[in-house]
Amino acid sequence: MLVYTAEMLKELAITAGAACALGLLCAGSMAAAAQDVNALDDLVRAYPDHLVPAEKPNTVLWKDGTEMVFDDGIQKAGFEDLLNRASLKDQMAMPYPRSWPSAAPLVNADPGRVRNDAFFRKMYGGSADEVRANLVSVEWLGGARVPFSKVNGAAEALGRVREELETLPAEVYQYVAQPVGTFAWRPIAGTARLSMHSFGAAIDFQLPRALYRYWKWDMRSPNDAPVYPERMLEDARLRQVVAVFERHGFIWGGKWFHYDTMHFEYRPELLG
Repeated sequence: MLVYTAEMLKELAITAGAACALGLLCAGSMAAAAQDVNALDDLVRAYPDHLVPAEKPNTVLWKDGTEMVFDDGIQKAGFEDLLNRASLKDQMAMPYPRSWPSAAPLVNADPGRVRNDAFFRKMYGGSADEVRANLVSVEWLGGARVPFSKVNGAAEALGRVREELETLPAEVYQYVAQPVGTFAWRPIAGTARLSMHSFGAAIDFQLPRALYRYWKWDMRSPNDAPVYPERMLEDARLRQVVAVFERHGFIWGGKWFHYDTMHFEYRPELLG
């Protein structure tokens, strides 16, 4: 997917404004349209069992004929409003960085936390019972077994993660040898939004103590900004573990401004 920097977007906006004023082709509009097409293509490639290319613009088309609006055209009032009312375009708008971060993420840079609830409910199940019907037992490190959704090949992908981790030195894969949660139909703490754990498509691990961090735990008051644990970025073993998960379609919560370092979720549309 093509990624624009803030400076590039500013230049595009200026260029597009001048072109439109002259009655010429609006380059900014074309660039935005191209990004939307790329994002729609990424969704179809990531979920081929469920989605097909749509001829109708601004549409995500499911194999059963269901249509979903990609861009709802609603200007969100702020970051919390964005999280609570995310469109599919919003979900795809924040690129997930494949490279290992060299510094803390920018404020509210949370690629993957912006999710369209209706999309995942239709994909994985709209109730605990519907999701539970698609769970399978996946072997994990040391012979443990964890429940994970078979939808979209998520369980198979988790199995491939385990197989690759086992090729690494024990001191590396031991970082994620102890899973502490997969399926749980529940909202994200303090919100009405469903966690990806609700869909059986996320897994948490008991990382080494110094690396086991969650943004809310590190706030002294509700008005504080989370203090990103930058020392974590120097850990070469963690870096290897995260790279393995990403190769198989999982994003890591440690790359979020609102970090959740024990959290991995299956989001292949962001890793296309």
